[in-house]
Amino acid sequence: MNASLNRHDDIMEHLAFAIIIFFLSILFSMIGLGGAIVYVPLFYWSGFDLLSAIPMGLLLNSTTTASAALTYLRKGLVQLSLAIPFLIVSMIAAPVGAYCSHLIPVDILLGIFSLIMIVIGTHMLLPENFFFPGKVNKEQKASFSLILIGGSVVGFAGGLLGIGGGSLVMPLLIYLGYAVKNAAATSGLIVLFTSFAGLVGHLSSWKPDIQLVIYITIAAFLGAQVGSYLMHKRMQPETLRKMVGLVLWFMALRMITGLF
Repeated sequence: MNASLNRHDDIMEHLAFAIIIFFLSILFSMIGLGGAIVYVPLFYWSGFDLLSAIPMGLLLNSTTTASAALTYLRKGLVQLSLAIPFLIVSMIAAPVGAYCSHLIPVDILLGIFSLIMIVIGTHMLLPENFFFPGKVNKEQKASFSLILIGGSVVGFAGGLLGIGGGSLVMPLLIYLGYAVKNAAATSGLIVLFTSFAGLVGHLSSWKPDIQLVIYITIAAFLGAQVGSYLMHKRMQPETLRKMVGLVLWFMALRMITGLF
């Protein structure tokens, strides 16, 4: 009897996670972020240790961005000439970050995570051209050195903290002059590969709950299909930017207070 009750409780818990992930993936797929910047603290606060929450976040990042990429590639929104060299470099750096995550104390990782969330949240809340005045909508040419540095930083951060790096790629692409929708679509494709590379680096030490993984992976895929459709057809990117900024600020403050 107790076993059946426990199984029922597990299923309900997995369904609850799946519903949350479904709606989060709708939101983050629309702005080219896989969502791990929220997924990781979500699982951490739910009782998972950080080194288990990170690969779960990377898995969902991979699923969300892969699903959204199917739509964005069909619509011609992805800038492949930039994305391909960028993601090659970042995939090389991601396993290095994943390895380093096992060497750094958890509190330090959480502190870094919180600061990144605050910076990204601030960027999302401010006008699109606040940090880079005069650059938006003026095409710039991405140099090889910029791709090399940007890809390395994004890949390392993705592996270290369990974030795909879309929150770092988006400002860079906006700086280079890409429209918000093109930047979001291109960022999403890059995040797909950096997340997968980071996930591979964590697989050796991850002991997942397979049933939970199945539930949340399906939810992330379906949510990203809905989100990518809405982004292409209906949604105002600026509205989404502000929504995500508020969520990131709230979660960062919540995480910082938990460190003291």
